[in-house]
Amino acid sequence: MLTLIDGLPDHVIGIRITDKLRAEDYETQLIPLINEKLAKHRKLDLLCCFEGEWKGMEAGAVWQDLRLGLGRIGHWARLAIVSDIGWMENAVKLFSVFSPGELRHFDSDDYAKARDWVCESARARIGIALDADSGILVLEPATDKALSEDDFEAVGKTIDSYLESHDRLRGIMIHSRRFPGWQGIGALFAHLQFVSRVHDKIDRLAVVTSSPLGSFADRVLDPLMLAKVRKFDYDEREQAMAWLKDG
Repeated sequence: MLTLIDGLPDHVIGIRITDKLRAEDYETQLIPLINEKLAKHRKLDLLCCFEGEWKGMEAGAVWQDLRLGLGRIGHWARLAIVSDIGWMENAVKLFSVFSPGELRHFDSDDYAKARDWVCESARARIGIALDADSGILVLEPATDKALSEDDFEAVGKTIDSYLESHDRLRGIMIHSRRFPGWQGIGALFAHLQFVSRVHDKIDRLAVVTSSPLGSFADRVLDPLMLAKVRKFDYDEREQAMAWLKDG
């Protein structure tokens, strides 16, 4: 049985699941609600709480679940699973790497944390500083926080806003002691889409890091991008900025 959770922001869908999940639950409640919200929001967040002993899904509900997940795969941002079922926590950890959005498990005692997480509005963790006069964008990923789709969305909005009144960016500096990696497959795809969309509008890219990724970028990305790519050590920020301004 599925019941909706009230009192959440409009971009968040909250559901409680008890006993056996029925196809009727999807058809009469969840799918219409998702379609309604997608008319107003590009991405949605899900707060899903399992209460008591869950007895699985009817055969029709399995199909609806697959259709809902695959059909809306690019529209989920954060998915919080609240449950004390042991195997479900392990399943979330396993599939979080392949999730289209950011997937996390919470114990039932941490319901408030799960709710706050999916309702959070300011999500980007990457430092973004754009000097409009020089046309140079400085990005500073946190070394202890993997890159997320939210990070690339925030960077993309900053660049799009600048390009509304400028033809190109003079340069981008990525300044981080080490590369933090991606939160999951969704963040990786967001990164690739971002590079594909803006690579021909940037003159130079300076990768300022002590991470081995910097050498990879210098040797591999340079021939693939229209922008000139150069690697600097983490402490060579001033030299990197001078190189960008010479472009």
